[in-house]
Amino acid sequence: MVDQRESEDRVTELLHRADEIVKAAPARRDESAVIGQAGELLERARDLLAGIGDPERRRALAAQVSRRIGDLDRALVASFQGPSPGVRRAPTKDVDPARIPPNQHLTAGFPVLHVGRLPDTPAAEWRLTVTGLVERRTVLSLDDLRDLGEVTDRSDFHCVTSWSRLDNDWTGVRVRDVLDAAGLEPSASHVIASGRPAYSANLDLEVLRRDDSLLAWAHDGAPLTREHGGPLRLVVPVRYGWKSVKWVTELRLLDRDVHGYWEERGYHDVADPFLEQRFA
Repeated sequence: MVDQRESEDRVTELLHRADEIVKAAPARRDESAVIGQAGELLERARDLLAGIGDPERRRALAAQVSRRIGDLDRALVASFQGPSPGVRRAPTKDVDPARIPPNQHLTAGFPVLHVGRLPDTPAAEWRLTVTGLVERRTVLSLDDLRDLGEVTDRSDFHCVTSWSRLDNDWTGVRVRDVLDAAGLEPSASHVIASGRPAYSANLDLEVLRRDDSLLAWAHDGAPLTREHGGPLRLVVPVRYGWKSVKWVTELRLLDRDVHGYWEERGYHDVADPFLEQRFA
């Protein structure tokens, strides 16, 4: 059995090896393949984090791993600048610079990034559960959500991998209306939003009660595709995109902050793009 110290040493060694590969990449014939090799080493390092028992040390190393993976992801940004098939072209020129967070780049399309496989549950069978510190555990179908009041809101979307898509028209229901339907306990302060497959993100209640925080079933006037989180996704424009949980199935109200999927892997708890809160 590998002890904690050995796990730390192995993670550090893999980080060093990945750094060396990245440094050498520009001189290699197939730079993309070399970057892929570095990515494999970083994924191995991430797998070893579970063997580190000290939570603070584990998260510090997780942040180092995630920063490096984020750097590799940003190498793909250039391919995201153009339009995407079947998606309305987003504005990229004559844009107020104040709308663009630090070190973000505008894309005309809508890149697809997610964890795991696409779920295949039909929209008619989809359910959202609101549970935890609520007066009534509530299970809602898409029709139930529409009955709470359909709205369309235009907002910008900022991915942690450094691309931003402006002027997205999301149609859905405000998260606060869904939470109010369940009734919140006075001690509720945070939410874990969970989605398929085995994904989650943590958010504070104040952010979810904003006008622009939605549970959306349509984007730019068309039903939300599975690739972009359909039939239902969370949309939180004031946070990096990983907080906007795709294929959302549960909102669990809590009285404390609990890390979600990427937060456990070294990403920032809050994720404000204008403060560039990418990693812990």
